[in-house]
Amino acid sequence: MRLLVYSLLAYVFIATAGLGWLFDKAYEQSHEPSRNMDKVYVLETLGKQFAATLNNMTDRQLFIEQWQQAKAQYENGSEERFHISLVSADKLPMPTPLYKQMKQKLPLLLESSNHLTWHYYLANFDEVLLIKAPRQHFIQAEQSRAYFFTVVFYLVLLCLFILWVYPLIKQLLTLRRTAKMFGEGELQRRVKPSSFSYIRDIENEFNRMAERIEGLVADVKLLSSAVSHDLRTPLAKIRFGIDTLEEETDPVIRDKYQQKLSKHVDDMTELVETLLTFARLDQNSVSLSRKLFDITVLVDAQVQSGLLDEIEFECEQYNGDFHLFADKKYLMMLLTNVVQNAIKYGEGKVLIQLEADDKYIHLSIHDNGAGVIPSQRKEILKPFVRGDNKSSSIKGHGIGLAMVKRIVDWHQGVLSVSDSSILGGACFTIKLPKK
Repeated sequence: MRLLVYSLLAYVFIATAGLGWLFDKAYEQSHEPSRNMDKVYVLETLGKQFAATLNNMTDRQLFIEQWQQAKAQYENGSEERFHISLVSADKLPMPTPLYKQMKQKLPLLLESSNHLTWHYYLANFDEVLLIKAPRQHFIQAEQSRAYFFTVVFYLVLLCLFILWVYPLIKQLLTLRRTAKMFGEGELQRRVKPSSFSYIRDIENEFNRMAERIEGLVADVKLLSSAVSHDLRTPLAKIRFGIDTLEEETDPVIRDKYQQKLSKHVDDMTELVETLLTFARLDQNSVSLSRKLFDITVLVDAQVQSGLLDEIEFECEQYNGDFHLFADKKYLMMLLTNVVQNAIKYGEGKVLIQLEADDKYIHLSIHDNGAGVIPSQRKEILKPFVRGDNKSSSIKGHGIGLAMVKRIVDWHQGVLSVSDSSILGGACFTIKLPKK
């Protein structure tokens, strides 16, 4: 949105100021070449010739009267275009600077509300030749030219505005069309941001929202599948156990069935607790309590917890600052789940590596298990999905790594799965920003 606002302001400023300057220059250029045909120039030239002629004539007043009579006959009652007269210089009230200009044989043009009057000084007789013309003849020509440039200015401004707004309209229509198809169920639809877009932020936010909704819908489908499978199985066992228990009278065998029923109930309770934990993590209302702390404290807590007592464990910390601004409780949950996953699927060896640069902390957990094949590395990060190595001896519901992925996303981090070049199994690398 900032790009949209900034580009709009810049465009309006450049278009208005630039076009104003451009049309000023165009007006000046167009005005000068037409000066030869301009009425002002014609009258000014005529006045100079009149002044030069009259300055050498003795019967100047008679000449002007005869010339006025001839002009009146020619105009034949039509509107008078201009009038010529002679006055003595000392009878003409005028400021001294203008009087000096006139004496230098430069035509002096004075403008009143109704007339334009040219003054020419006749040095031989100390007189001034006056040529007076109605002002409206000149103003109309200037106004017509001004109207023309004004209309062209606004037309060009309108074209530039349409040129600017067209990509925006096109991008909004694309966003509207994509949103409509997404709402109709095509959840894979995304907006493809162009190299230059006014609404890149909105498009990216829409894509993130669409990805989030698609993930939630997929989670709901997986949850439905898991509930229908994982709950139905222990329920069927409990139903069968109760029926058998009702028919059995031997106290020893009844006690054995009761213990099995208790175990099935515990399995269901564990599954329900797991589902509730994941559902709480999935809520948008979760608020992170971010604080600055040293992540090596969490790693040490894992070591001290006794979780790693029965395996060969090694932790490598390279030089660097391992402080980051994050929610300590959820990062502890993240570390516990990813380490437990390494213990479950490894074969007795786990290696934790910690590295830090200026912006990020890299946490890598290696194991010596069978690893994860490339085609499953994204799938196992989804809830209720377990890899091919789901031996019956390994308990779990496929929630742990999904919780890890969610916590990493909350902290704007990156979780990746690869082969361990050190232990030969899987390697889960978590990249977390320090701030």
